[in-house]
Amino acid sequence: MNVKVHKINLKKDYKNIANLCFLILLSLLIVSCMPMNNENVNTELFENKEQMRVKTAELQRGMSKAQVFDVLAVPTEKFATMNTEDIQKTIYGNSQVQGTPDQLEKFRKRMMAYEGYSLPYRHVESKGSLGFGKMKVDKTGHDLQLLLVFENARLLKASVVGNEDIQLSEDKYLWNALLKGGMGRVF
Repeated sequence: MNVKVHKINLKKDYKNIANLCFLILLSLLIVSCMPMNNENVNTELFENKEQMRVKTAELQRGMSKAQVFDVLAVPTEKFATMNTEDIQKTIYGNSQVQGTPDQLEKFRKRMMAYEGYSLPYRHVESKGSLGFGKMKVDKTGHDLQLLLVFENARLLKASVVGNEDIQLSEDKYLWNALLKGGMGRVF
């Protein structure tokens, strides 16, 4: 009867355990050091959301486009052009139109005299904390839009709309983050 005796090499086993612990700690370190995505869109244009509201309140109905953009001190190329449906929602609150064909044609012609511009203004900070097997991400800030509607090149409406106070909390599991962020950097 042949019996194989398996020798235990404690030095080698301790070394393997130490390497495993090092890899686990390194993985956690990589995940915990992953940068949070702070979102800043056009935040350089105004000091804060209150200044944007103050400048918008200074705008008077009937001002020319040049006057409006001078008061705001924002280059026109920063604004996106609004489509007809968005202009209609800004002015009337919805995009549903009902009436006779003649009324609808008059309404369409009136809508052709409108020009609309929108400027997104977003500042969202993300902070993360590690838990067992997951990372909790808290997001705070605001997501606003400055809307301008002109009729025949004169200001008809200026408003600030959107979410004033974002407070979100989400859980991200470490394994997914490790596979996407940490392991991808290693290989």
